[in-house]
Amino acid sequence: MRAHRIALWLAVGQLACSPGRARTSSSPEPAAPVVVPAPTRETPRAIEPPPTVTVVSPPAAVEPTTPQVDATLIEGPAAPAPASPAQHARLLDSPEDPEPKLRGGIVKELEDVSYIVGNEWSLDAFREVITGLGGGYVGVGPDQAYLMMGWQRPEFAWLIDYDPKVMRVHAMYHALLRHCGSRKEFLAAFEPEATDAIAEVLDDAVADDRVRRLYRNNRDMFRWRLRSIERKLARRRVPSWLTDDETYVFVRELVLGGRVRALRVNLLDDLGMVGIGDAARELGVVVRVVYVSNAEEYWEQYAPQFERNLAALPSDARSLLLRTRLVWQVNRDYVYNAQPLQDFLAWLAAPGVETLEDVVGPKPPAQRDRINFVLTTARPP
Repeated sequence: MRAHRIALWLAVGQLACSPGRARTSSSPEPAAPVVVPAPTRETPRAIEPPPTVTVVSPPAAVEPTTPQVDATLIEGPAAPAPASPAQHARLLDSPEDPEPKLRGGIVKELEDVSYIVGNEWSLDAFREVITGLGGGYVGVGPDQAYLMMGWQRPEFAWLIDYDPKVMRVHAMYHALLRHCGSRKEFLAAFEPEATDAIAEVLDDAVADDRVRRLYRNNRDMFRWRLRSIERKLARRRVPSWLTDDETYVFVRELVLGGRVRALRVNLLDDLGMVGIGDAARELGVVVRVVYVSNAEEYWEQYAPQFERNLAALPSDARSLLLRTRLVWQVNRDYVYNAQPLQDFLAWLAAPGVETLEDVVGPKPPAQRDRINFVLTTARPP
C-alpha cells in the first residue's frame, strides 16, 4: 500500500504550495497528489547534483554556472531565549485571513487540492544566501520552513499557508518536535512501528483529532518525504534539521521557545500579511526571508494587494524573497530564485510591471544534471 501511494503521488507530480479543502469528518486525510506539466522531448530523471548559480538581469535568461559552496558544518548561533510572555502574546495576536472559497492551482485541475508535503528537492540551493541572516522568517508550505529556519537562524518565524490542512501538518510537526529530543527520535516517529505510540502522543498534545488522523493516514508519505530529504542532504554534505543534531536542536528550541507560529494567510488577502508586518515591527524584528514557493506561477498578473502585503513587512537591504519556478520535465524539480526583497518591491512599483517575467525575465534554461539556482540583482530601469 505504501509503495502504491507513493507511486501514485509521483505519477501525477506535485506543486509545492497549492492548497486543498479542509475535512471535518472522520474520513482519512488523503496524501497530496502532484502534477507533471505537458511532456517535452526530454526524459525526466532523478539527480544528485552540485548547486549552480547565476546572476540574471531581466529580461534575458542565462545558463547557470557552478559556485563553490562550502557544505561543511559551521555551527550557527544557538536559539534565542524563549519569548517573553508579552512577545509570545504579540506573536499570536495578529489576524488570520479567512479560508478562501477556492484555492488556486497552476492549472485548473489542481485547484482546491491539498499538499501536505513539499516536492522542492533542492532547497539547499538557498542555503548559501540565507545562512545566518537572523531576523524574521515568513514562508508558505508544509515543511520547507524547517529547513530554512535551520540555515537562517531567525528570531521569530511565521509559517503561512491558506490551506487549513497545512496548518494541521504544522501542528503535528510542532507536537513531535516537543516530544522528540533528537532528530533521530523525530525521524523514528514516522516508522511503522511507532504509529500507535505517536498517535497517542498527538492525541494528548493536540486538541484537534484531525491531526492524529492526518498522521495515521499519511505517515508513510511523511516518512518518505523526510527520509528522502535526509538522504539527499546527507549525500550533499549539507547540515540541516534532518541531518545535523545541532541544527535540529536550534529548530526545536525555536518552536519550544514560543517563537514560531503557523497561521492561515493568503498572499492575496488583506489581513494576514499586514498583521505579520505589524507584529514584526512591535517585536523589533526585520523580516529577512520571505519564501513564496512557486505561488507567482499561479497568477496571470500581480495583484495590488500582493505588493501591499510585501511592503507591509519590515525589511532592509539584506532581506530576500525566495521563489521557485517549475521545470519538472527537465529534472523533476525547480529553478530556485533569490531576489533582494526591496529590489522586488521596486519592480512591483515600476510602471508596466505586471507579471513574474516582467521582473526576472523568462524562465532560465534548466540543466538536468545539477541544481539550478538564480540570483536576481537587477533593479528596474
